Amino acid sequence: MDAEVHPDLAKLSFLLGRWKGVGVAGYADVEEFQFGQEIEFSQRAGLPYMAFTSRAWRMTPEGDPGDLVAEESGYWRVRPESDAGERGPGEPVVHLEALIAHPEGFTEVYLGNVFANRVEMSTDAVVHTETGIDATASHRLYGLFGDNRETLGYAWDLAARGHSLRSYMSAQLKRVGQE
Repeated sequence: MDAEVHPDLAKLSFLLGRWKGVGVAGYADVEEFQFGQEIEFSQRAGLPYMAFTSRAWRMTPEGDPGDLVAEESGYWRVRPESDAGERGPGEPVVHLEALIAHPEGFTEVYLGNVFANRVEMSTDAVVHTETGIDATASHRLYGLFGDNRETLGYAWDLAARGHSLRSYMSAQLKRVGQE
């Protein structure tokens, strides 16, 4: 863990930095395609949250970045230990809260858990504008894997446009540059 990391972010510090890679996307009414993606988790000195940005673009047949297909930004924060207790009978401990906004006119509020080098979170609320995509729920996984935990695996399930929760995007990303 970087000495500059806010103590509340210690559990999420494995995500800090810029990640790039490729993945596969598709949905009930969208044909599967390969995409390139860049995700960045950054912190503000002394503040207990991380900024999050993600951009994904369709890969051309030659393997080059093509049209932008998804962009999102938001903030992630870890709940203090005193607030990470049970939500109610039988409900899991919540370690993480995240806000993610999409230019397609919807914002997601996530609650989730952090276990070692893995994050799992599901939407607590989804709000969309009058003309925005009618997303109703999401579930996301982020985790490090590989011999040296050098790869960030990512999967996003989405419920939108009248469809139930189903696979939407997944990718494998490598850290680029310095943290």
